[in-house]
Amino acid sequence: MARFMAALALAYMFDGRMDEFALIGSSSEETSKRINLEGARRTALKHIEAFVRTFSDPQAFSAAALSSAPAALAQVSESACIHEAGHLRCSGAEIGRFVVMLRNPSSVLKACAAFALLQFTFPGGRHAVHHAGLLQNAGAARVLRAAAAAACAPLEAKIFARVVLRNLEHHQVGSQV
Repeated sequence: MARFMAALALAYMFDGRMDEFALIGSSSEETSKRINLEGARRTALKHIEAFVRTFSDPQAFSAAALSSAPAALAQVSESACIHEAGHLRCSGAEIGRFVVMLRNPSSVLKACAAFALLQFTFPGGRHAVHHAGLLQNAGAARVLRAAAAAACAPLEAKIFARVVLRNLEHHQVGSQV
């Protein structure tokens, strides 16, 4: 759980929103800061990618890539689930930030965002219905479908986005009963 929170913190720091605040000073200082910031960004993205890949079971991903069967997505979901993450409750702004990250040019941040949304919508999670409602209110299904279908997106982002869509459908059916 601590590694998950650390990966989210790094993703927040380096998703591009902080860049305008980090570059303050004279032009020579700005160049130096930009170089230092870029090195830190590369290191952070490597750590985020390594973390997300620890939850990427190659066999489950291969099966899910070849099939749209619910069993294949369930296998990915089970192997990627961090049960303690179900206790986290996000605001609409936080969920919105992950949805925006799905459109980020960084493949690592796309995969991290989809992975985080999977954690927050995992069926049985304490706040999963709340998170699913926030995603539905934000119209995130369209962005998730685009991420799942993107030709240039990493496999993790595509599969995790498909799992989140399945989770949204699960919560929508559950809330209508």
